[in-house]
Amino acid sequence: MFEERRVNSHSNAPSMAEFANLHDFKQPRGMQRALDRIELTIAICVVFFSPMNFLRLPLFYFTLSDALACVCFFLLLMRGRLSLHPIGPASTLIWLIGLSMLLSMLLLSSLVNDPIRGAIYVTQYFFAYFIILCVIGGRSERQLYILAKIYILSIIVMCIHGVYLINIDGQRATSFVSGNGRLTGFVERENECAALIALATPILMLLVGTKQLPKVALLGLALMGYGVMLTGSNTGLASFAAVVAVFALLTVNWKMLVPLGAFCVGIVLMVDRFGRDYLPVTFQRRVLGALESGNLSEAGSFDHRVELIYEAIGRTRHAMFVGMGADQYTITSFLKQPVHNLYLLLWTEGGLLCMLGFIVMISAGFGPALVALRRPGGRIFAACTLCTVGLFMLSINAFPSVYGRFWTMPIFLAISMSCAFLARRTSPTASSFPDQRRPILRMS
Repeated sequence: MFEERRVNSHSNAPSMAEFANLHDFKQPRGMQRALDRIELTIAICVVFFSPMNFLRLPLFYFTLSDALACVCFFLLLMRGRLSLHPIGPASTLIWLIGLSMLLSMLLLSSLVNDPIRGAIYVTQYFFAYFIILCVIGGRSERQLYILAKIYILSIIVMCIHGVYLINIDGQRATSFVSGNGRLTGFVERENECAALIALATPILMLLVGTKQLPKVALLGLALMGYGVMLTGSNTGLASFAAVVAVFALLTVNWKMLVPLGAFCVGIVLMVDRFGRDYLPVTFQRRVLGALESGNLSEAGSFDHRVELIYEAIGRTRHAMFVGMGADQYTITSFLKQPVHNLYLLLWTEGGLLCMLGFIVMISAGFGPALVALRRPGGRIFAACTLCTVGLFMLSINAFPSVYGRFWTMPIFLAISMSCAFLARRTSPTASSFPDQRRPILRMS
């Protein structure tokens, strides 16, 4: 800890700013820079491997990306470079309040039926929504651009890998392709793979819009859209189309919006008339038929999911304060499956406050976006954050759990880039040290 020293007014005493950073001189500057590069390299690996859910331990859910995140977290902690407010003071406070509500109520509800399972769930959510936040948040704008590019590269690699497996190799019933020919990708789940691609879309558009990537990189949108088709996910396709449209509405000049919209409509009509036979077979069977007929019962397991939702709604009246506990819905459901709606699942298993805590936590991500929206040049950053966080909050209406770290990575990247933009606008000198995180938490 810091020690106060009395010094003579005529002595060569250091200033308060220098005194606060005396520990930085315990190591040569060359070593400090080397450690900074090592930490950034590990963070790059964390981001790149985050969608690769198959690289995990067999006994419990802990991936290669998680292991690297632990190393990165402790490096930041031991070197005093762990930010106490990674997404800004106000947003971080709201985030932590919501996270505390989520974890405490889920653990409290699990004490009666299965406390061990409750502790596991609490640990998974804590890691996903706090540890990863500390690793990604609070970085300089330059570092975040690097991490965002690496993340898009990882998603593009997953899409190319899927195209090869299905269209060239013709695989089925493997780790990356389901038995009915749907792409499960690196996350090994069809709908989650599609949602992940959709969540990465605003980040790619931000990188192109800020000239961090050339305009030709927008061709990646076509590849990502095709990857969504390979998953055969109705939710994923709707999410992908919606996020591209909303991002364009928020950022594109109105004079450009009309020709851009006409171009998109033209592409759709051309594909419908001349390119139907080239669309993925799974997409034609699961998605295209339902779109043409307007019959949602043809859209995969829609009826089955609605049945689970009705059951969960009936159970919410018994979980106004304390729920049935983590993972107990599957055991007690007459269908023996969790409801594919995170809000209802958290409500029934953790109580109403548990669900509200999750909403409060995620809603904190809108704060930096709304502030950036009012700043000159911040519209594109706000659009990226609003689209990513908003899409996530809508998408989880169709998923039972979101503690996988592949869910949180695009959210934290989008929010952090808005925060880095605001930091640059507030303090122009903040960009003078682009390779260093601001040292906030210091240890003796």
